[in-house]
Formats: sequence, C-alpha cells, structure tokens
Amino acid sequence: MSLPPTPIPDPESLTGPAPALAEAVSAASIEPIVLPPPEPRFPAWSGWDVLAVLVFTTVAIFVFSLIALIIAGALLGYRGMPIHDLAAKLATNASVVVGAQAAAYPVVLLFIFLLVRTRSHESFGKAIEWNWPGILAPGFLLGGGVFALVIESLSRYLPIPKSLPMDNYFHDATSAYMMAAFGITLAPLLEELFFRGLLYPMLRRWFGLVVAVVLTAVAFASIHGAQLGYAWAPVLSIFVVGVVFTVVRVRMKSVASSFLMHCGYNFALFALLWLASDHYNHLEKVAG
Repeated sequence: MSLPPTPIPDPESLTGPAPALAEAVSAASIEPIVLPPPEPRFPAWSGWDVLAVLVFTTVAIFVFSLIALIIAGALLGYRGMPIHDLAAKLATNASVVVGAQAAAYPVVLLFIFLLVRTRSHESFGKAIEWNWPGILAPGFLLGGGVFALVIESLSRYLPIPKSLPMDNYFHDATSAYMMAAFGITLAPLLEELFFRGLLYPMLRRWFGLVVAVVLTAVAFASIHGAQLGYAWAPVLSIFVVGVVFTVVRVRMKSVASSFLMHCGYNFALFALLWLASDHYNHLEKVAG
C-alpha cells in the first residue's frame, strides 16, 4: 500500500514573508547613530600664538614708552633732548613707566581676547578657564595676603639685597600710590592671563603637569628678574610664588582664582610698605 504524495509548498509561501521580515528588521536596525561632538582641544591655541602675545606685548610697551617719554619730555621742559638721553633721565620716573604700561596693557589684553576667540569656538572665559570662584573669591584675596606675609617672613632668612632696582620707582608718595594702583589691578590681570591662562596649558600639553608648573614659575620669575637685580634670593622667592599661583590655578581649574590671590599678594606687599613708610610719606625709612 503506497502513501499519497506529499504536496510541494508553493515557493512564494516560503519566500514571501522573508523580504517583509528583512525589511522590518532592516528598518528597525538602521537608525541614525548620533555621535557626541568631539571634545575641543585644550588649549585651542598653539605655542606660536603664545609667542605672538609675548612679541606683541614687548612691542606695545616699547611704543607706549616712547610716546610717554616724548610727552613727559615736552611737559618737563626737555623738548629737543635726544631720545636716548631722555630715556636715561626718565627711566625711573614712575609717572612715565607706569603711565606707559597702563596704556599698553589694555591693548595687550584686547589682543589676547581676540586671539583666543579666533582660536576657539567657546567663550573667552571658558576657553581660558577663567571660572570665577563665586563666594570663595574673598578667600583667595585673603589667602594671597596671608601668603605674602609668609613669604616676607621667610625671606628674612635669605640674603635679600638692601636695595633693589625696583626701589628706584618709589621716589615719593605719588609714585608709590601709582605703583600700588597698577600693581594690584592691571599688572596681576595681564600676568595671570598670560602665564596661568595661555602659557601653562600650552606647557602642560607638551611636557605634563609637573614640568609645566615648574616652567611656568620659571618664566614668571624671569620677567621680574630685572626689577630684582637678578639677585638669586628674591628671584627664588618669586619662583615659589609662581609655583603656588600655578598650583592654585590647576587645583581650582580657575585663572580667576590665581588672579585674586595675586591681587591679594601684591596688596599686602604695598600695605606693608605703606605702614613702614608712614603712608608713603617717608620712603627713606625703608630705602636701602
């Protein structure tokens, strides 16, 4: 007895649903994959940009110093004097020196702002990690003042020269007040933006954290070398100050924090001088 033949399935019944199933699976799996935007490179600027800021600053100070010399020479009755003789005569005149730098620094700050904005798509503050510390701001000011007192106390154990080149700018009360106003406002702002804002991130990308902190402090001490007569003891003190300011900037991820500490530090130094010289009226008491 033979079995009835098994019916052969219709090919369409086997293959018909397959394309529909494949199409459904394909539609479900091929969804657009949204990748997160790449992290912006930090810093956005290059070593050449940092060098450009340094060169621009040097040129700006030179140009404004030349203008200040010409104006001062005319006002003080030195009209017609050769510029090199005029420069030698007014080299320690606080009105000329501070006036020239006070005019040059805002121009340099604008140059830094424009450079950072052209290199980064972020805001200037975010690109440079300004990051205002909020309610902690007074603490950084106070910390800078306390730190200045500590450095001054420790420096008594070092062979600090009795007279330094920067002392020549403190002729009278007016000169001292001008130096103080400049030293607690524009000077720390530009120095922090350049050293802790521009230079440190560049060095960290190249050499790593520790070397970057040390090299930033070396550069910071170097620009103050001429004011200190390149005497090793005061230059060493400024180097330590530079290390601390940079560490604060690193720990807080905030250039504003190191700026506030720098302002507090300088304010304390000028306040000590103010007290020691009877309100800047007897600067000879603290002169070497």
